Amino acid sequence: RPAEGSGAGQSRPRVVFLGSPECVCSVLEKLAEAGGAEGAFELCGVVTQPPKNVTRKGKMSLEKTAIHRRAEELGIRQLWTPEKAKDEQFLSELEALAPDICITAAYGQYLPKRFLAAPRLGTLNLHPSLLPRWRGASPVQRALVAGDVETGITILYTVSKMDAGPIALQRTIPLLGNETSEHLLDYLFMWGADLLVNDVLPRVFQGELSQETATQQDEALVTHAGLIAKSEGMLWPHNETALQMRDKVRGFFGWPGTTLPVAMSGAEEDAPVGLRVKVSEAEVVRFADLQLGDSAGSDRPVEELLYVPEREGSFPAVGIRSATDPDHVLLLRSFLVPSMPATFAKAFHQKWMTTQPARWMGPEEEAERFADTGGVLRSRNKDGDGPKTKKWPNKGKK
Repeated sequence: RPAEGSGAGQSRPRVVFLGSPECVCSVLEKLAEAGGAEGAFELCGVVTQPPKNVTRKGKMSLEKTAIHRRAEELGIRQLWTPEKAKDEQFLSELEALAPDICITAAYGQYLPKRFLAAPRLGTLNLHPSLLPRWRGASPVQRALVAGDVETGITILYTVSKMDAGPIALQRTIPLLGNETSEHLLDYLFMWGADLLVNDVLPRVFQGELSQETATQQDEALVTHAGLIAKSEGMLWPHNETALQMRDKVRGFFGWPGTTLPVAMSGAEEDAPVGLRVKVSEAEVVRFADLQLGDSAGSDRPVEELLYVPEREGSFPAVGIRSATDPDHVLLLRSFLVPSMPATFAKAFHQKWMTTQPARWMGPEEEAERFADTGGVLRSRNKDGDGPKTKKWPNKGKK
């Protein structure tokens, strides 16, 4: 049914927004813009996670969420930060405010039935996947890591079961293979905010769309996007294809990031040391298309890292060949070696690949090196008489 007070001279529909991270600030901003003095509705409150203790440079302080900070900048007067959404005082104040509808986007807390009963027209959620595929906390990351060829934004009604409510609107975009989770999240929420304000909310307020008329999800098609473990960011060329590793780099961009275990040396006199190198900026090419010459031919061990100089239309890269897919190469262009500043492929090659070949390690060797050194990777003497601490090359030489 139409929102009460939607006629001339009557109060506008009242909207409350719930969200927390930076990637959903675009949703808050769109609602604030559309819910201004002359808007079709009133943005009358914001709910976000409470400030958390963070430590930076040895000092602890309370840090507000990105939504908390942006709401204050926008001058939103009613701002809640309950420890839990079931907090009695919070729910009582929300009920007293009597919102017509609530909007959620990456809020980060379970909403109890009492909350869901408060808004007269229900609660809508912006979810960055093609539900029922990828229900849960990490839908964009899971879609990229799985190699999905399309994704999209779903606006659905919130029910007690996570991401299981009926769908008000869903739109699809193709995935081209060069997206990262961080940028895709930003884009999908910006797109979703436009669709929410310009399409969904007008139909809800006019009574054309409701939880009863929205499309039910097909439970037979459900897949789950669980929380990401840090260990998932490891790249294992011994049993992962180049495409699988590329998709990990895309999906785990930012956190947890992707790490390649490498045995390498920055000096001719030192035996290779095992290191966990953070990598990013990945693409896949055919090995035969690289035209590296005889010195980098297919007779080289598949574990050996390849340097790919700058070519027309592309920057220098370091190539990784998979044991299960040696006909393709994962090209990497950004590297972070422990205790050293981030660098690009040309500098990485000069520092780590010119005096001795560098090679990727499998999980058994990687685990053995860490077990031997208590987590501090060190090389072994060339004569095999025990471990020695790695001598880092000159850090001043770029």
